[in-house]
Amino acid sequence: MTDQNSAALDQNSTTEMHYRPEEVQRIFSIKSAQYYERLKFLGDKANKDKEGKAYLDKSQFERMKRLDQHIRETGEMDGFIDSEGGELAPVNSASLAEVEGGDLAKPIPAVEEPTNAVRGASIENDLGKQIYREAAELRASELVMRPAIVREVANRMTKDDLPDDLKAQVERTEEAIRPNFHPSAIADKLLTQLRQNRQAA
Repeated sequence: MTDQNSAALDQNSTTEMHYRPEEVQRIFSIKSAQYYERLKFLGDKANKDKEGKAYLDKSQFERMKRLDQHIRETGEMDGFIDSEGGELAPVNSASLAEVEGGDLAKPIPAVEEPTNAVRGASIENDLGKQIYREAAELRASELVMRPAIVREVANRMTKDDLPDDLKAQVERTEEAIRPNFHPSAIADKLLTQLRQNRQAA
């Protein structure tokens, strides 16, 4: 931006909308690095007010807003076409440098608009990723929830709720251990084994 343009902005600062970097970052929920990355992608440069503080004017903010919408829809900046106000895709920095250097003989390369096939592939890839993620989260919740439900059902079951084969298995086990299930005898046996092991050591 030339000094004359900067001066014109300063004169109209009372009427022109100024968007500070922090405000733009807050509006689009992005960090400082993402803000400058998007600004560079658009080929824009922040303006400076009388106090030397950076800001975006309304036109720059609207371009940033349209880019943000594109990123939310596709997950990336690539493929962004700013068709508002007759503007096409952003011009790369190398082309801008040629113009600022006064070499107008070299034409600025035109940016080709993606074909419908390219747009479709981008949307399908992004949609596929979203579907896969949602499916994975659903399956994970099921895997976590199912054991908890099984445990709760088991906690509420009695022997009478068991299928016949499992019920018979429990009864056989109870019958086998019932005559020998004497807490005092088991305690004496454990202590005897422990003492024998100590003496052997």
